[in-house]
Amino acid sequence: MTEIQRTNIENNNASAWSIPLKLSETANQNYFDQSKAREKYCAHWLRTQSKTVRKSVALASIAGIVNGLGVIVQAALLAFILQGVIMDHVPLQQLLTPFLSLLAVFLLRGLCVYQQQIWGFEAGAQVRTQVRTSIGEKLIILGPAYLKQHQSGELAAINLEQVEALENYYVRYCPQQIIVSVLPIIMIAVVMPINWVVGLIFLVTGPLVPLFMALVGLGAASANRNQFLVMTRMNGYFLDRLQGLSTLKLFGQAWQELENINQVADDFRVKTMQVLRIAFLSSAVLEFFSAVAVALVAVYVGLGLLGKMPFGPASDIRLQEAVFVLLLAPEFFMPLRQLATYYHDRAAALGAADAILTILDQPEEQAQSCNASSDCLIEFIHVSKQYGQRQVLSDINLQINSGEKIALVGESGAGKTTVFNLLLGFEGATEGLVLLNGQPINRTLAAQTIAWVGQNSSIFQGSIHGNIALANPEATEQQIMQAANAAGVKEFTASLADGLQTLVGERGFGLSGGQVQRIALARAFLKQADIVLLDEPSANLDAANIEKLMDVIDALFKDKTVIIASHDPAVIQ
Repeated sequence: MTEIQRTNIENNNASAWSIPLKLSETANQNYFDQSKAREKYCAHWLRTQSKTVRKSVALASIAGIVNGLGVIVQAALLAFILQGVIMDHVPLQQLLTPFLSLLAVFLLRGLCVYQQQIWGFEAGAQVRTQVRTSIGEKLIILGPAYLKQHQSGELAAINLEQVEALENYYVRYCPQQIIVSVLPIIMIAVVMPINWVVGLIFLVTGPLVPLFMALVGLGAASANRNQFLVMTRMNGYFLDRLQGLSTLKLFGQAWQELENINQVADDFRVKTMQVLRIAFLSSAVLEFFSAVAVALVAVYVGLGLLGKMPFGPASDIRLQEAVFVLLLAPEFFMPLRQLATYYHDRAAALGAADAILTILDQPEEQAQSCNASSDCLIEFIHVSKQYGQRQVLSDINLQINSGEKIALVGESGAGKTTVFNLLLGFEGATEGLVLLNGQPINRTLAAQTIAWVGQNSSIFQGSIHGNIALANPEATEQQIMQAANAAGVKEFTASLADGLQTLVGERGFGLSGGQVQRIALARAFLKQADIVLLDEPSANLDAANIEKLMDVIDALFKDKTVIIASHDPAVIQ
């Protein structure tokens, strides 16, 4: 199978396995119980991300294996020293070399632990960066229309908390998988020649730990996803209420919403405790099995030292051998127990990956090829647009020539903003074609050709000068001043102490609606685009300010193609 075929199959599977972000906790649990396809797809995606950090994961694994080998050497040195001191009465001076070797092993193990954490952290940081970059690029491709359909708090939670949940999968779980596949086998190989009974105990009881780890953790991925679902909804709910706090206060509902937020937070607490319950249950089960195995070794060796165990090599076991296998017994289970603990990092990563993939797997609008039917600047050819079952535009045919002034007239909800979204490339037509200069419209082409002023223009925290220059960061000071003067911005900044350098708050805090619109118009003028889209420019303005605003628009865009969406008779005239 070629790489291209494999990629196509994976893309098709991604579409088939996509599930909505709004899935309820019960439906989510049922989905994971009934089908493992989505979980396998998420696991495959996690492994795909690990390819870019393979070196860091490998180095962390090697450090962990070297640390485990140090444990074997450390146990052997301690057993040798105790045999010499207790049984052979060797003078301490003769044990100086083993003591120094033991000190060197301690230092080596400390260095290995340190480097394992460093390399693991590098892997986690690199994956977080590349996933956040992928999410950012995907959201840019999907555009503002997609963002409006989702709560910003939910999207922020996915990009922050859920991407963070991927870290421990690469920092701890992936290296530990490699360590467990190597280190226990080495320990069994070392113990077998010394005491084959203890080696057999290791060989039989060792696989029980990962077996029960998998059994207990079957519902861990679903439980973690439930927790993430509640967390993202809590973030979205809280941010929405915070943004509308003034409205809630005006209607006297602030305290009621505070109780609702407390309820949502309590639901999140319940889901978190369910995840912790699974973690504690699995830890208790695994600790029990490892403790029983270590106890078996201790009883067998102890009875052998007392001469009460005639079976196997225990009948003539030496103190050195007994101490060595006793010290090694808990260390044999340590990597397995750590893997069981880190298994919950895998479950958390699966739950997080599922939410992340609901964004990354969103289909993109595909550009369509066509032959231009005319030489007009903008053309709609049998364009229809629907959202789910709701038809907004139906079989629209429209031609606009360069330099024309067009008013899109209709009541609220008639589809004026949808036409603008199609022109800006924010959305794609359900049917038909939207052409710009004879080419199918896309965001790149629209960004180069079109300037846009919305009915609620975004003014960012900073200076008025900086907000105008946003349209063209390379514009000269003279060009910025010209745009500010032409749009009438300097009329109201002349009375301000800092003029155009006056700082404003988020969303234009400290400015009137008319002043915000003038800044937005100056920004559009500075772009010097061939086409200007004005979406309800008179919204929230009185008659006097509407007249002033239209005079500004006439002066600014006299030689441009202007399309205004409005239901205001004065603007249409």
